Amino acid sequence: MTTFSPEDMEQATAVLNSVRDDWLARKGVTAVDLGFKWSHGLMTGKLSIRVHVAQKLPMAEIAEADLFPDELEGLPVDVIEAQYGVQLLPSNSQLEAAPEARKARYDPIPLGVSVGNPRVTAGTLGAKVYDAASLLPMALSNWHVFVGSPAGAAGEQIWQPGSLDGGNSGDTFAILSRSVLGPYDAAVAQLTNSREVQTTTLDDDLIEDVTTPQLGMMVWKSGRTTERTEGFIDGIQMTTSINYGAAGVRVMQAVFRIVPRPGAGNIEVSMGGDSGSIWVDEASGKAIGLHFAGEVGNAPEHGLANELQPVLNMLNVLMPAQRPSEPDPPSPPTPDPTPAPPPDEGDFPPPPKLGFWQQLWQRFRNAWQDLFS
Repeated sequence: MTTFSPEDMEQATAVLNSVRDDWLARKGVTAVDLGFKWSHGLMTGKLSIRVHVAQKLPMAEIAEADLFPDELEGLPVDVIEAQYGVQLLPSNSQLEAAPEARKARYDPIPLGVSVGNPRVTAGTLGAKVYDAASLLPMALSNWHVFVGSPAGAAGEQIWQPGSLDGGNSGDTFAILSRSVLGPYDAAVAQLTNSREVQTTTLDDDLIEDVTTPQLGMMVWKSGRTTERTEGFIDGIQMTTSINYGAAGVRVMQAVFRIVPRPGAGNIEVSMGGDSGSIWVDEASGKAIGLHFAGEVGNAPEHGLANELQPVLNMLNVLMPAQRPSEPDPPSPPTPDPTPAPPPDEGDFPPPPKLGFWQQLWQRFRNAWQDLFS
């Protein structure tokens, strides 16, 4: 897969940012991003500024002011027909699409299985994370999986499995803590410790660390409905507007797009119920994004995810590998040196013997002192 230098990406980002707000404000535009240019349904290796529209129109029907240039500052401009929407189960219609193993109740709970707030249908448990302040364990998924309503509030129950997969209040495994809807779709819930949440998926893949998504990166995710699927990133730095019903239309940022890998055929990247899945870089095994949306209507298969590190920062949580290391136990104090024992009298040598004249002088001196004392 074609890669681009940091300098190329920096230049392209500056060009995208120069038109981002203007193009998003145009009628019919659903998103803008950087990505590979598509031509006649096939992806090329060219880096392009991409504008996504709800419907492509014949040139004759487009006002001159609404036309997009063929290129911008040397970069090709690609117009893609695509609409995006959240991927939550709207009804029972897709429940049978999920394997029984993904809808089952678990203890301990692996990642990639059914979870949800009782008011929503069912989504996916994405990752085990830790509160950055208290280091208490938490569960990570989407706002529209763990909250699902403007009326949602901290303290609400989170079930595993989700309500439409047979969950009930006895299946509470976490309590909603905090969430964000725009520029990301994410929420965390503090674990009740009634059941442990693992750092491995149902497929036994480890999700403990995080890295930055890159254009052309080969990735996989583990979700409630489509299980473990693979794809690659064909677009990054996306800004798009998503309709959340009663919660309104929200502008989502730091988004990347996942499509089937070249030659994979007509496969599903994601479906309803996969929301909350974690996308993982295949090469490093590190998490890169939180899945929240996919195609609407007859658009080609793809999924959308928020970059994971900005989500973690916003929610003030850490991946398991980001937790601070526990300090080494303090070394025992160095004992004071043991004083040497006093020497025995027998350790001293005897005084030297005096000669004849020394003894005579000693006696004379002693007698003299006794006479005048």
